Amino acid sequence: AQFQASDPRLERAIPILLRGLQMCAHETYFDCPYYEQMMYVGDTRLEALVTYAITADDRLPRKALAMFDASRLGSGLTQSRYPSHVRQVIPPFSLWYVGMLSDHALWRGNREWVAKLMPGARGVLDAFLSYRNEQGLIAGPPGWNFMDWSHEWSSGIPPQGDFGASAVINQLMLLALGWAAELEVWLGEPELAQRWERLAARLAGQIAATFWDPDCRRFSDDSTHSQASEHAQALAILSGRFSVEMVNGAARSLLEDADLTRATIYMRHYLLETFRLLGRPDAVLDRLKLWFDLEAAGLKTTPETPEPTRSDCHGWGSTPLYHTLATLLGIRPGGFGFESVDIRPMLGTLTTLRGCMPHPKGMIEANLRRENGQIHGTVTLPDGLSGVFRDGAREVRLHDGKQEV
Repeated sequence: AQFQASDPRLERAIPILLRGLQMCAHETYFDCPYYEQMMYVGDTRLEALVTYAITADDRLPRKALAMFDASRLGSGLTQSRYPSHVRQVIPPFSLWYVGMLSDHALWRGNREWVAKLMPGARGVLDAFLSYRNEQGLIAGPPGWNFMDWSHEWSSGIPPQGDFGASAVINQLMLLALGWAAELEVWLGEPELAQRWERLAARLAGQIAATFWDPDCRRFSDDSTHSQASEHAQALAILSGRFSVEMVNGAARSLLEDADLTRATIYMRHYLLETFRLLGRPDAVLDRLKLWFDLEAAGLKTTPETPEPTRSDCHGWGSTPLYHTLATLLGIRPGGFGFESVDIRPMLGTLTTLRGCMPHPKGMIEANLRRENGQIHGTVTLPDGLSGVFRDGAREVRLHDGKQEV
């Protein structure tokens, strides 16, 4: 892949981002090269996404999926890291595994292979369903319920994550149910898709009833509405399961409320995904400042967290590589198997963007500029690939070869 932008900070950050990923990608992915030297599910989902965006070589993501599937325990959950002679369970990481399987289906397809791994994803969801309380919320899954290294959270566990029902963990479950439902349709299992959709609708209702704070117009982290986070707002918006009023409130909170628990490097990927969904390139570029400052700090790779950081090299921090191509340049699959392309650039204050992304059929290239409030330029697709270019309400159908947009 290649990327160039009118803001030089983006290009200066790329070598640091790429080196961070390279140092955590050997015979498997792992975080980090100095400390654990093991492949963790939550970390690996992000590293695999970057891999899909920057190279056509998907051997490491495929190996990671197969190994995490092999790590599954009798409960149905994956181990948090694998291979490892010491067993550890981080229940939310098992849900990210479902997302990782969905990512592979979206970016690479391989329908028959994904179908072989789908029983493991179903097992993860059924395990989580066994942890429901009387209100139908996921409550206290056994293990380390890590979600992010936010300073306000002890050991990375969100409020009520260990005892009681956590909004953040329940919203992640909601996302996983959605990923599973979409996969089941693609795999020709509509009845199973209907089951996941039914459970998702029920869970969304309980989340709204328990965690929506009508006074603050945002989602709380806990049932007493005493704490709130960027994580809860972002995951709620990404799920697509809540009312317009709630989505607007969560979006306002993300952009305005100074008292939210902030996402660190790991979960900031999901924050950037949310700003893309909201159509806020200004917020995307603002939250990338953390990475723009790494060079001045003397770092050669991406750290685990903002200062004070334990590890100066963590592959999960390479996600801006993904967002330069998939969010700013806006190149993403139009459906499972990347059988079409959906290009929705977000230039914001940028005047020019150009880059190319590997596709199983060849290279997708875009050379874009902002003129009079619109985005124009050229897009080149490999033979046999079609899609759509979207700029606000304007849509341009794309065919293989080079074309003006």
